Amino acid sequence: MVINLGNIRQTHIKNVAIDLVKKYPDQFSGDFQNNKAKVDTLTTVNSKLLRNRIAGYITRYVISRSKSKPSRPISE
Repeated sequence: MVINLGNIRQTHIKNVAIDLVKKYPDQFSGDFQNNKAKVDTLTTVNSKLLRNRIAGYITRYVISRSKSKPSRPISE
């Protein structure tokens, strides 16, 4: 029996991704290709796999943050 509990990311990937989003909040969006290019220019990651994992986590992080932002209250 296989139970899928979601994706598990290494702590280093999460820390780097969240630091980048906090330092450069206007640079990242929900687009993976854009985020991949930005991670490549803003960091010194040598590995494509690590760069892609960081960019993927940033993409998911930005999308989840945009969904959890409180919307404007409905005026009466």
